[in-house]
Amino acid sequence: MKPTELLRRAIAEKPQDLFRRYFINTLFDSTFVVLGILAAAAFVPEPNSDIAVGAIFAACFAIGISTAASVYEAEHIEAEIEMQKLERAMLSPMHDTEVERTTHASVYVVAAVNFMAPIFVSVIMGTPLLLYEVDVIRDFRLAAMISSLLGISIIFAAGYYLGRFGRARPWLRAVRMSVVALLAFGALILFEQLILS
Repeated sequence: MKPTELLRRAIAEKPQDLFRRYFINTLFDSTFVVLGILAAAAFVPEPNSDIAVGAIFAACFAIGISTAASVYEAEHIEAEIEMQKLERAMLSPMHDTEVERTTHASVYVVAAVNFMAPIFVSVIMGTPLLLYEVDVIRDFRLAAMISSLLGISIIFAAGYYLGRFGRARPWLRAVRMSVVALLAFGALILFEQLILS
């Protein structure tokens, strides 16, 4: 079977699991990191746009590499455990079978999807800051506020998405998670101001 067909089958088997298992967690982590960077670089007496932009993209890229590597290793071990269970159940080796190839392909897909989560966050939340850098948005704090609101929107959308799988109403989970993000962001800004005062 061709590698592209293996990837297609790996994605098609559990597409929602790809996002629910790790992607949403990485999305949250990345968004909160970016909110922390914004609090440290934008909502202080002497804001610095260059540090904010550089730190956001560097941090999200590092998170992407870290989560992709850790998810790959975790999923690879899980795949090996599943293969061993299948081999014991079927009393036959599963090495170099379509099942094994599809399972290993799904490991790469999950790692790649998780690498993209922080990249997605950096592009969405970094765009207003880049617009400030090219003078489309004139005030850095306004750009940082728009970026922060986009981050809260990411948390809201992710909360709603997760809520669709549970028993609670999706809107309720989305609002609850957004409130947590707002409170955390407010606490980060307050913390930065206390440190610098």
